[in-house]
Amino acid sequence: MPTSNRYETANLYEGAFLLSRGFRLVGKRQEGGRVVVLFEDTPRIRESSLEFFNGEAKRLFDSFRSLKDFVFAK
Repeated sequence: MPTSNRYETANLYEGAFLLSRGFRLVGKRQEGGRVVVLFEDTPRIRESSLEFFNGEAKRLFDSFRSLKDFVFAK
């Protein structure tokens, strides 16, 4: 159940993006077959979440996947 002082996401890429932006991780919760990551809720975290979904982190994660593919290519 969401609480007003927590920001929650089940998207691990979004969670990693928020963590890299310095937001405080406060826990996790099992919800059926998925894990929900909990952050301290702030006005800025919601802005950062929108930045994530508007493509702010896309280049970083695309680069990571490309590098991973390169490293593990035979």
